[in-house]
Amino acid sequence: MSATLSPYTKKHALKPLVYALILASWAGQTQAQSVGSAPPFSRQDERQDDTDRATRLDTITVVRETRDEAGKADVFEKDVSNVYAGKEEIELYKGSSVGDLFKGLNGVYAGDSRNSGALDPNIRGIQGEGRIPLTIDGTEQATSVWLGPAGVANRNYVDPNMISSILVEKGVSATSGASGIGGSVQIRTLQVEDIVKPGETFGIELKAETATNSTKPNERAFGIFGKDYRDIPGAVFDRGGSNGVVLPDHISPDRMPKVGNSGKNFNFEDHSYRLAIATQQENFDLLAAYSYRSRGNYYSGKKGSDKYENDTWQEDANSDYNPSYSFPRVSYIAKYYRPGEEVLNTSSELETTLLKGTLRLPHDQAIDMSYMRSNHTFGENVPWNVVWAIHALDGYGEKNILQTENPYSKVKQDTWNLNYSWNPEGSRFINLKAGAWITQSDSERHQNGDIIYGIQGQGLNNGRDGDWDNYTNCHVLGTNGSECAWVPPTAPEKLPNTDGRFNIIPRALQITDHRRSGLNLSNAMTLHPTLDLSLSADFTREKLKQHDASEKLENLNELTWGVNHMGPRSGTRQQWNFGFNFDWRPVDWLQVNAGARYSDYWSYDDKLAEMRSQQHKDWAIQPALKGYNYQVQRLMSNQEVADYERQIIERELPLYKQYEEDWQFISDLDPSMLEAVFGHTSKKSFEEMLGDSFHKGKINGYRYTKETVFVPSGESHKGFTANNPFTNGEIDSTEQVTDAQGQKGTVDKYIASVSNRKPVYQDESEIPNKWEEPKKQKDHAWVPHIGLTAFITDDIRLYARYNEFVRFPSLFESSMALAGGSKRSTGAATRPEHAYNWEIGYVHNLSSYFPSLDYADLKINYFNNRIKDYIDRDWDFNTVQFAEKKMSGIELQARVDSGKYFANFGGTYRLKQQLCDADYAQTFMPIPGAAGSDNIPACVDGGFPRTFARTSLQPQYSLNLDVGARLLEKKLLLGARAVYHSAAKNKDEGHFGGLGWAFNRTNYWNPILVFDAYASYQVQKNLNVDVAISNLTNQYYLDPMARTSMPAPGRTVRVGMTARF
Repeated sequence: MSATLSPYTKKHALKPLVYALILASWAGQTQAQSVGSAPPFSRQDERQDDTDRATRLDTITVVRETRDEAGKADVFEKDVSNVYAGKEEIELYKGSSVGDLFKGLNGVYAGDSRNSGALDPNIRGIQGEGRIPLTIDGTEQATSVWLGPAGVANRNYVDPNMISSILVEKGVSATSGASGIGGSVQIRTLQVEDIVKPGETFGIELKAETATNSTKPNERAFGIFGKDYRDIPGAVFDRGGSNGVVLPDHISPDRMPKVGNSGKNFNFEDHSYRLAIATQQENFDLLAAYSYRSRGNYYSGKKGSDKYENDTWQEDANSDYNPSYSFPRVSYIAKYYRPGEEVLNTSSELETTLLKGTLRLPHDQAIDMSYMRSNHTFGENVPWNVVWAIHALDGYGEKNILQTENPYSKVKQDTWNLNYSWNPEGSRFINLKAGAWITQSDSERHQNGDIIYGIQGQGLNNGRDGDWDNYTNCHVLGTNGSECAWVPPTAPEKLPNTDGRFNIIPRALQITDHRRSGLNLSNAMTLHPTLDLSLSADFTREKLKQHDASEKLENLNELTWGVNHMGPRSGTRQQWNFGFNFDWRPVDWLQVNAGARYSDYWSYDDKLAEMRSQQHKDWAIQPALKGYNYQVQRLMSNQEVADYERQIIERELPLYKQYEEDWQFISDLDPSMLEAVFGHTSKKSFEEMLGDSFHKGKINGYRYTKETVFVPSGESHKGFTANNPFTNGEIDSTEQVTDAQGQKGTVDKYIASVSNRKPVYQDESEIPNKWEEPKKQKDHAWVPHIGLTAFITDDIRLYARYNEFVRFPSLFESSMALAGGSKRSTGAATRPEHAYNWEIGYVHNLSSYFPSLDYADLKINYFNNRIKDYIDRDWDFNTVQFAEKKMSGIELQARVDSGKYFANFGGTYRLKQQLCDADYAQTFMPIPGAAGSDNIPACVDGGFPRTFARTSLQPQYSLNLDVGARLLEKKLLLGARAVYHSAAKNKDEGHFGGLGWAFNRTNYWNPILVFDAYASYQVQKNLNVDVAISNLTNQYYLDPMARTSMPAPGRTVRVGMTARF
């Protein structure tokens, strides 16, 4: 990203890598005693190190490798399925995007990893704010962002340069500090032990990197906000109804992407550095770190792109725009993001400052404090832009497809953290920990769906200067048109720019202010040599304020209207939890963990309260939807037919008698006049006269009568089947009648179409106060957990775990929304999600079979999870609760390590991931067998149409393999990994044909096999040089669960150095 992006970049005119090399060279001449970035210790090293520490009670020496090895050992020693990544692994496998942090963590995925600049964890198909809390040093900062018709995404903004370790627990954990209904991600930032060498009291670490496969973004249009559009030569008002400004070519954000060279270009467009200083004293520790990274847009890969460039790419894109087919496809992505070319809006600039301190008090007490500030500026694509862009250019050809560089999204975050611990030596009852934290997140995004560059567009002539626009079109841009004959060749006088009405404004801007604060308290006690008790409590409070540029504008389109009423809300939420856990060891081969957790929460919709107090018309209580009146045709009974036909005869017979009299009169008067009067010359019988009129209205020869059937629907789908006359047994819409109305054979009793309906609303007089102040939403719950572990041998153990967990609605889910199509108020989620989880595991330490290995471990875990009252959105964008979500699968982890060679393997196989709700499925078929009904099963893979669960469907299986070697007396570390994801397959998508895919459709990716590799060499005691290659084979692929159709980065070569002194 160029220096024009932010002022602090200008301070570093000399390339950061040059500074780093100079300092590293100087550091190499010092006499500091260090082993640099040594490879991980073996178990024997650990044991010896533990012994050494035990004999040096007066010295605190914590070795980073030991801590990371403990984290890796916990993968197999904990009775919770988990994965761990240490500092060395994170930094050697650092990718292009923040989402690459999860790339090597099997079974852990990042939703929309290439477009968000953040992490949205997905574990076992569970995703979303509050479901998998991501904590940074114990603090939470998740926020929901509005993606227009694509809905809402959960984002956690993280700086990979400041991470020391990542622990991911899959599923609910009773012992985790911040567990969620789907697991947790626990990130630790740099520690003093990461910087200060063992046995020393002071340390400095300088790390610098640069990488290929990056190019400078196009920023030429970013500085025009606030300018009078008439002061920009060639700029004109867009008369297409968007209130936008059409910019001339020299500053237009639209351009053709650049062509890359497969990751061979070191142009310093991707560079980073980090400086950390720390001291470790007897009574205190201090750490200060600063990191900076600037990366331009990346280039996509090339190999395998043919799977994404089907010959019917234009037709496929247009079908996505106006969809009516059975299966979604992404065959055209490589025609828009062409192989090996620049992917716009993927640049990033990230600056972080971290301060930490520890004060050790008398009597085994300690206080930890930290402060972190991050400034993140990044490119971001509009999720539906690809489809719409190609559709709009239909017929122009793929080589003429321009891409748009959007203004950067900006996020500023501040985090404060204070912790206290007291663990007196020899005490059985005190191991106390307490903490308090605050996170403040402020963001700006140009993503509300409106035109990015525009004017207010209000008042006379839609707010534009018509004479100036005509002059610019005809005599500056050279537009040829008959109207130009009437436009003078001299520039007209500009209309006054009163109140900045002609200034370019960011019409798509969203501004979010999100503050979270929390408290936590825990204590561990030993009640008996075989019984431990842990107590914990925590409290969180969050305040969300969201503003949008469209709030003060008129002439809103459907998308900008939606961001005001369906986008991120403004509200306050508070929750506290209390839990206890007993750890009982009745015999030496059995361990029992059991306990419970109590949770209490409330939330309040500040936005709704504000709009109601102002009596804003869009936020009043609207008459509730009661249901629909369906018009159906019912087969008449024989008696009804007889009565109906008798009525026809009785109605027509007098007319026939008059006809007979008239016929006789004309015949007597002049028979030659019969043709002129009656149109025929032969008298007709009564049956002939009835003719078509007698059979009029028949369907396939049968008489039907129209009836109106009311089907209760209301604002929720709950109870739809039981209350629907067509599904509760009152009316059998598929009934057949034999030999009806005197005819042989069978015929349908009912003929209906689900589209032939009218809504029925509550009468407005039934609403006592349409401006009623919203009430606090409250709830609480107790949930239990129990786990059994059997130690079969010294090396084999089996465990079984059952736990329940409740997740209360997030701020977004518990606040008011309006339905997209009808623009009517809908209820928010009112009940908590309730999870019921079973897990069974087998763990085997195989070292005894392989004496030459330091590690040889195997772990297999089976899970079967169910979440009742799952919160999501429905077909009409309403926040609703589905009956349940079901997940089951098998997870495998294994590792071997001989000290010289090592390997790790992880595998995840999805057995089931379904969203179930018989009532909701029935709403797509309110009248079984009727025209337009869609037979959708009660349980579908992924989720129902337009739900977020639909886009969180994981691959059927994912595999990770890491291998490496420690050579040259462990000075050279070599490693490589392969990551494989099976193709996205969902047979139930076929049931959704004809329902439409334009919003939040599932992107289908092809099988993914990506290789990464690295080499790290200890040049001197205090200098390491690293080389890493991501996407070694330069694959063109789409990441699993990508919310935005963007290819991943192509081959990227990263070179870095680390100096410690």
